[in-house]
Amino acid sequence: MVALVGLGTAGFMIVEGWGLLDSLFMSVTTIATVGYGEVHPLTPAGQIFAIFLIFFGVGAFLYIASDMVSLALELRLGRNMNKQIVKLNNHQIICGFGRTGQEVASQFRINKIPFVIIELNSATALQAEEAGHLVIEGDASADEVLMRAQVEKAKGIVCALPDDTQNTFIALTARGLNDRIDVVSRAANPGSESKLKRVGARMVISPYVICGQRLAAAVTHPLVTQFLDVVMHTADGDLRMEQMILSDNSKLVGRTLKDANIKQESGAMILAVNQNGKLITNPTPDLKFCVGDELIALGAQGELNKLAKLAGRTEN
Repeated sequence: MVALVGLGTAGFMIVEGWGLLDSLFMSVTTIATVGYGEVHPLTPAGQIFAIFLIFFGVGAFLYIASDMVSLALELRLGRNMNKQIVKLNNHQIICGFGRTGQEVASQFRINKIPFVIIELNSATALQAEEAGHLVIEGDASADEVLMRAQVEKAKGIVCALPDDTQNTFIALTARGLNDRIDVVSRAANPGSESKLKRVGARMVISPYVICGQRLAAAVTHPLVTQFLDVVMHTADGDLRMEQMILSDNSKLVGRTLKDANIKQESGAMILAVNQNGKLITNPTPDLKFCVGDELIALGAQGELNKLAKLAGRTEN
């Protein structure tokens, strides 16, 4: 805008032969379209120059005005997003919004799990924001970025970047800021699994290994694969598989699987129980439930909700 005013001032001085002040005044009033009128009568050459100056001036003014409005909206949205992120508690942090991160975010949204995304690439961060997610643009391995994501209050962090070294640094940094955080990571190279677990990752998943296993299972056990897809990945399916923890106010604590009558009271089926760090599949009827046991159950959503109440959960 300053350059345009300067160009207009110089143009009037050359074309009309006016002084600096008159030319500056005429240039500003022309570009601003305030309509004060001509300082001196314009020659035909001056009129032509003024026409071009008006076109360029109005275009530049509208461009700057739209930029200012856009910036103001972005600042307001940014402040609102920061307020929402600060309020997060017991949430998940997704590092990277690539294809893996997008799928994780989709599943979290379906299961109503609060989360925030950390993405270094500006265009990808904007894509995540437009999808309606809470986003922080920055390097997820940096302490200050993880602190902005409320890592000290987070329940877990998903390292979904395609680079194993970056995922290792993120897991190490997150564990240093919150020693209770649950770290799950992707590993492109199977050899990186042991390193990620050494820095605190509870589970490391190789997409290539999983993909190969699923492809083989689709050929050898197609019906089993179809059943698991319906149970695990279909939000509106008849059956779902969930895990839940028995709290100290659960009606199941101290009772055996046989005496609890879970199938009769809820309709859900207990597939496995994680007790004292040991996963017990197909538990026997004499298994006694304890506080902190994790149940893996199969059933319709309504049945699972009933089981959740038996487990002591206060909300669905």
